[in-house]
Amino acid sequence: MRIRHRLTQAVGATAVAVLALTACGTASSDSGDGKPSIVASTDVYGAIATAVAGEDATVTSLFTNPTGDPHEFEPSAQDTLTVKKASVLVYNGGHYDAYMEKAAEGASAAKVDATSIQSPKGENEHVFYDLPTMQKVADAVAKALAEKDAAHREGYVGRAKAFSTKLDAVIAQARAIGQANPGAKVAATEPVAGYLLTLAGLTDVAPARYTAAIESGTDPAPADIAAANALVSGKQVRAVVLNSQTENPVTNALAKTAETAGVPVVKVTESLPAGVDDYVTWQAGNVKSLSDALAPRP
Repeated sequence: MRIRHRLTQAVGATAVAVLALTACGTASSDSGDGKPSIVASTDVYGAIATAVAGEDATVTSLFTNPTGDPHEFEPSAQDTLTVKKASVLVYNGGHYDAYMEKAAEGASAAKVDATSIQSPKGENEHVFYDLPTMQKVADAVAKALAEKDAAHREGYVGRAKAFSTKLDAVIAQARAIGQANPGAKVAATEPVAGYLLTLAGLTDVAPARYTAAIESGTDPAPADIAAANALVSGKQVRAVVLNSQTENPVTNALAKTAETAGVPVVKVTESLPAGVDDYVTWQAGNVKSLSDALAPRP
């Protein structure tokens, strides 16, 4: 469990305002132009919703900062109004984006909670790196939109199918990494991309106490830092996987150790990188980075 908790632990006055707003009125069924309105907790879920919505619905993502930490996000008063008027809410769940979970409790919008959809359930909260589950999220968004806007049902369902077909290709590429590199080990500073690493047949051998400390926003014990660095300097791992949105002196030092040892560093993010607005493109890039990192060196 993260201590610098989720999107967000801003459960003070702002979160209270959300509940008050949602409790005092009926959520609007559209965005003012006759189209259903979708509100996503982050641009990752917004991108999935957009792929399904096409031109038939509007999508608003609350967290869209490619360099910020989504766990430190605090919703604005405008955000609360946007949530109140939504037709569909799309979010990670599992206490990752606690603000959206709390807002959803009082909203009349249809809810698409990725954690609730995930099967089998995993302990890693970063469900948006579970590609097969994101296919199910797209289907759930299509179903929710079709119930709100039956006239465009065929479009929603068709676009969700197209999204899943594109993602099938990325899933196949990820699995090919493990097939080409059986038993390959990596060291991830945080479990952000854990589901993708598993899909790719890679084993994360970073010390558990090291990653737990980094994930909670605290410094690992010196012995755990030494153990992580020894894995990398001794080339016991094929790559280091680093969350670029939460870099700190400890993780930067590990990256430097990797550079010195000639071990590739793969940077991952919790929201869409700058210049990327498509979920499939984003994950295809992550898979390519992993594949390139594990490719044989001349």
